[in-house]
Amino acid sequence: MPGTHALLGIMGKAAKMNPYISFLFFEAEDAASKTSNSKGYSLTELLIGLGLSSLVVAIALSVYQLCRQSWQAISATDALYQNAQVAIRAIRRQADLDGAAYLLSASDNHVMLSTPYPSVSNPSEGLVLSHWSGVDPFDCQGNSSASPSALISNSFKRSSNKELTCKDINTSGSSYQALAEGVEDLQTRFAQINPVLNTLQWVNASALFGSAQIVAIEVCLRLATTIRIGVAVKGTLAPTTGCNGETIAADGKLRRVFRQVMALRNRLGAYG
Repeated sequence: MPGTHALLGIMGKAAKMNPYISFLFFEAEDAASKTSNSKGYSLTELLIGLGLSSLVVAIALSVYQLCRQSWQAISATDALYQNAQVAIRAIRRQADLDGAAYLLSASDNHVMLSTPYPSVSNPSEGLVLSHWSGVDPFDCQGNSSASPSALISNSFKRSSNKELTCKDINTSGSSYQALAEGVEDLQTRFAQINPVLNTLQWVNASALFGSAQIVAIEVCLRLATTIRIGVAVKGTLAPTTGCNGETIAADGKLRRVFRQVMALRNRLGAYG
């Protein structure tokens, strides 16, 4: 402080003339030095403060990372179930229409039914469900047909990009459009009426007697999240069992298998 330094200057001049004053001068100078040094922090105090601050920052970052991983897991799981719902709903809608007849006007003003179309087929990793445009003019993409006698054949298959895609294969120039993502596998089985034994059997496409005997289908979809849900090391999640009972190795992605049995209600009662 300016006043303190001025006083010390006066006492310094007086100390040269009087030994007692010299003693007081050195005591005052030492006290002023101690007061000046007491205003700062020691190195130990600074290191302790720095360590505590680093600990708080590390805890905050750890909590943020945990919350971020939890949010990613919830978001990915929700997207997986939404994709499964969209895929199954699209197939079920066409299964409900499959083989249906529509009303025709006869020349004598009577009304009759058109011929039902036995249409289920099973290409490699896919499914084809057909119906007359007179029953429903729209295909799986929402495109409509003006002619009621036109046959709409909706083909569902898994693409190389792990998407469930569909198109009307009877429409020239049409291309497959994605309905749902994350589809790793698509498998189908068929419930058919055995015309010899008159029994119901669940078989694969290779064992079908013919599409006219099919009364229900089972669709199995294996879906996976598009990202690893906060798992840093592969193999942390448990392995998954696929549609055919095979084991799918864990790779950090969440997988679910969805099975749905769909009765072809336009066929029920036709056989048996």
